[in-house]
Amino acid sequence: MICDECKSRDADVLQPHTGKRLCKSCFLKDVQRRVSEEAVKLGVTKASKVLIAVSGGKDSLVLADTLAMVIDPKRIIAFNIVEGIANYNREGQVKELNAYLRDLGIELISTSFRDEVGFSLDDMVKSSRERGLNIAACTFCGGFRRKLINQAGRNVNADLVATGHNLDDEVQTVIINLLRGDVKKLGRIGDLPFKLSDKFVMRIKPLRRIYEWETTLYAHFKGYHFQEVECPYISLRPTMRAKVRDLMYDLEERSPGILLKILETYDSLGDQVRKESKLPNLPSCKICGDPTSFGREYCKNCELLISSGLLGGEGLVQGEEGEAGKTVPYSGRTLE
Repeated sequence: MICDECKSRDADVLQPHTGKRLCKSCFLKDVQRRVSEEAVKLGVTKASKVLIAVSGGKDSLVLADTLAMVIDPKRIIAFNIVEGIANYNREGQVKELNAYLRDLGIELISTSFRDEVGFSLDDMVKSSRERGLNIAACTFCGGFRRKLINQAGRNVNADLVATGHNLDDEVQTVIINLLRGDVKKLGRIGDLPFKLSDKFVMRIKPLRRIYEWETTLYAHFKGYHFQEVECPYISLRPTMRAKVRDLMYDLEERSPGILLKILETYDSLGDQVRKESKLPNLPSCKICGDPTSFGREYCKNCELLISSGLLGGEGLVQGEEGEAGKTVPYSGRTLE
C-alpha cells in the first residue's frame, strides 16, 4: 500500500490512533513534528540551556535526536545516571550513548548512585531487605533519579530539565494516581506542572504525546542499538505500574487513541486544579536540604536511607569508608 502522506512511497507503518499508513520517512517526520510542537509549547525554544535525562534506552535517544532538531544542540546537555544494578548497567552502554550524543553535537555528563549517594541501588535494596522492609527497588530508584537529575539541572544552570517519558508512561501515572485516590498529584503532572520550590528546575516531557511503540520504531528506523533488556527488579517483582501497563495496552488495542484521550482529559483537570490552587513553597529537608512535602522534616529519599539503616538520624552515612561502624556526613555526598 502507498503512504497516505507522501502518496509516492510504500507504507511501512500503520498508525492505529490516526488510521494512517505511513512510509518510514513520513513516520519519522510525523514524530519529529509532534515532539517539536510539544517542545515549543513547553518553552524549549526560549530556554538558553536544557538538561535532558538520558539512560541509553529508546526514549532518551529519541528525545535527544528530536530536540536537537528544535534547538541548537550546543544548548542541550545530556545527563546519565548509572544506578548500580548487577548484570543490567553496562560500561559499554554509556560509551555507545556518548558516541550517539557526540554525533548530534550534545555534551554528556555522567554519574552514579554510588558516587552521589554513597550506595548503589543494589546496596539500598539489599540493606532494606535485611531489615525485613517491603520497599520496592523502583521506590529507591525513582526518588534518587529525580533528586540527582534536578541537582544536575541546578549545577549547569539549566532553564529546563527534559525527560523521555512517553505517552504510555504519562497515562500509567494518571491511572496509578486515580487508583490510589491521590488527587493532590493532579497538579504535578501535565504539560506545565506546579513548581513549588526555587530549588526545582522546571521539568518537561516533550515525548508525552508519543506512544511507546512509536519511540521504539523511531529508534529502530534510526539504527540505534538501545538497551532492550528490562530492569531485573521489574521482572522479579512486578509493580503496580507494570500491571497497569498491561491493562492499558489492552484498552488501547480495543480502542485506538484512548491513551491520548485519557491524557487530554487529565491535563484539563490538572489545569483547573492549578488555577484554583495557591500553595506556598515546600519546606526543606533537615538532612539534605532539598524540598520535602508539607509537614515533613525529612525528604522521602533520606527517610528511605534511614529506615534501611544506611543513614543516621543526624545525616550520617553508616559504616562508610574505613573502619567498621564509622560514619561520614551525608552532605558530603553532594546532596547538599
